[in-house]
Amino acid sequence: MTSFTCPHCGYEIAIYTEALEAVVGGGVCLLCGSDLPLEDLEAAVAQWDDEAVVAEGAQRAEDEADYLSENEEIFEGTPDFGDEGEDEADPVL
Repeated sequence: MTSFTCPHCGYEIAIYTEALEAVVGGGVCLLCGSDLPLEDLEAAVAQWDDEAVVAEGAQRAEDEADYLSENEEIFEGTPDFGDEGEDEADPVL
C-alpha cells in the first residue's frame, strides 16, 4: 500500500479513496485545504496496490451493509401517518 502525507499539516492520506478524492479535487489536502504537489499525488494513486484497492472496496461495502441493516429497523413495521382517531367523533362537540 502507498500513502501520501501533506507537507503542511502532516495529514496522511492512507486509503485509495482519499487519495483519488484529493487528485480529483485538484491536489488539495483533505484536512487543511492546502495545495499538494499534484504530480506526486497522481503518482501515488497510480502506484496504489490493486489488492489494497479491492480490499478497501470490500471493507467499505461491508461497513455500508452493516450500517444499512442497523437502520433497516426504522423502516420495518406499520407506517404511522399520525391520523389515529380521525374517524372518531370528537367528544367535545
